[in-house]
Amino acid sequence: MIKTTSRIILLLTFCLFLVNWGGVGHRTISFKCPESFPASMDAFKVWNDSLSMHASDADNRKSADPNESPKHFLDVENYTEFNASGRIFSTYDSIVAKYGSSKAIKNGTLPWATQNTYNLLVNDFKALNWHKAMIDASDLGHYVADGHMPLHISANFDGYQTDNDGIHSRYESTMVGKYVTALSDYSGSTANYVSNVNKYIFNYIYTNHQYVDSVLLADNYAKSFDASYSTVYYTKLWSKTQFTTTLFKNASHALAELIYSAWVDAGSPPFRSTTFLNVVDSIHTPIVSVYPNPTTGIINFNTENIAKVEVFSISGELIRTYFQNEINLSNQTNGVYILNIFRNDGVLQKEKVVLAK
Repeated sequence: MIKTTSRIILLLTFCLFLVNWGGVGHRTISFKCPESFPASMDAFKVWNDSLSMHASDADNRKSADPNESPKHFLDVENYTEFNASGRIFSTYDSIVAKYGSSKAIKNGTLPWATQNTYNLLVNDFKALNWHKAMIDASDLGHYVADGHMPLHISANFDGYQTDNDGIHSRYESTMVGKYVTALSDYSGSTANYVSNVNKYIFNYIYTNHQYVDSVLLADNYAKSFDASYSTVYYTKLWSKTQFTTTLFKNASHALAELIYSAWVDAGSPPFRSTTFLNVVDSIHTPIVSVYPNPTTGIINFNTENIAKVEVFSISGELIRTYFQNEINLSNQTNGVYILNIFRNDGVLQKEKVVLAK
């Protein structure tokens, strides 16, 4: 009976894993990105799952790193030249020279964080450090996605200036979660090389900023039908914001173009299957055995060649990082957990485990 129950829990929670993502927008955008890789990057298409799994790493760092939060937004209207010309200084040094570093940080550093992460990725490719390249590409994907979310590039990010308080979460999280199937219904198109990364980043930011008013007007429209934010509200909000699918598609494509360009700038190093062991799917290539699974709490491994293990909830939240060969989940609730197992040789293995106490 216990074994049967465990199997049922495993089946149900695995199905839930497929549809309930947590950070769903970022995961969708990153997962779809490799569809746009050109033929010369076909070997990198195995990154889709890893990019998705690590799509919210940058968000997870906010609580521990005070320098992380400003990297996720740009309050572009707070710069006088934007209100006059629709543009701001494109280099961080120029912004600091005119406004000072405190104001620059307060208004967000999203475009420059994106550029800096791109530069890191170029160096990763040059060093043939495929694991770090995947991690930095995931961070790049997070910042690119933020640059395609209109409310991340507006001083009126939560609608408090226009009586739209709370719209950020309603639009980006709740509505996206309800309509993820429709939002992910797009295909990639071949990525092209980006010769001027800074200009490219600012161009999509300026383009996507044009949707800010559309989101706010959609919120007003939906509230006119249902000010209590029930199902009716979200149905109406979605009816006026279906351009969000375009934003998702453009974000996936922009990420693909930036990853491709970083690879080209690094000299297009060959990415052979014989060297690509940094991220493996244990279902197909078991390296580290995890047991017992399902578990009642204690998880063991068949090797001591482990640098660390990250434990994620099914919603994608980092629960804890372990640096030993035994993990105890007994204080967690039953369900599916995702393990990122980092070996000492740089190999990353992902495992799904079921906790059934």
